[in-house]
Amino acid sequence: MKQLITILMACSISVSLFPTNGVVYSENFENATVTATTLGNGAAMNYGGGAAWTFALEENYPIAGTKSAYFNITNPGTDWWTLQYRIDSKFAVKEGVQYKVSFKIQSSVVTEIKFKVEATTDFTQIFNLKGGYTIEEYSIITSAMDRDGDNSNFMFAFGSPAVPAEIWIDDIVIEELGATGLDKNTFENVKVWSEGNKLIIDSPELYTFNVFNTAGQTIFSNPQSISGKTNLDIVRNDFVFVKLTSVEGFSKTVKIQMH
Repeated sequence: MKQLITILMACSISVSLFPTNGVVYSENFENATVTATTLGNGAAMNYGGGAAWTFALEENYPIAGTKSAYFNITNPGTDWWTLQYRIDSKFAVKEGVQYKVSFKIQSSVVTEIKFKVEATTDFTQIFNLKGGYTIEEYSIITSAMDRDGDNSNFMFAFGSPAVPAEIWIDDIVIEELGATGLDKNTFENVKVWSEGNKLIIDSPELYTFNVFNTAGQTIFSNPQSISGKTNLDIVRNDFVFVKLTSVEGFSKTVKIQMH
């Protein structure tokens, strides 16, 4: 357990582009219990590869409140999947919907961990934690779910290339985004993709659109209804969010990786 705490608030990847349908999951560990394979509402899984860890509730120096989740990774194993903390183990999601995941995290040393969603979509967000017991706060938005399902894996992965570290997590909140679900009666023939630094939208239907970066800043806005193909130059953005709105008021938001 840590002996010294340096509290420096650092807010990264804070995204609040869309209204939400409300909180669908929340864990602050205040009423959590621990078993051999669970910590609060999540499953703590060791899949081998030489990985070794212990986990518990931190009550002496919690990040927030009176308790936080605590993980002591003594060996991260051979790959990212060796050590996983799965939120609610199997999480129920809706097709076409994106989810906003917020949490607080702290690491004793500089390390790299992953947040992943599997089974109902393929999403990975890498976090380079600052170490030095710095408390960091993150809010991220997943890709849209490919299908309905109660078997989605929302997880923190502490395996290699992570290094041995003590890690604390608290105040995990998942919100269902209200404007990101695909309405099946519109945008069926719309295509959005990237080619180099070009973002391309091709639609036979009238629409307006806004393009955001991952910090929630507007890169481009077109309030006039158009159809056909649009080409935009997007400079130095790994990912962008494109929100399309039809003349009937239906919305669809897609996440595009710029190449």
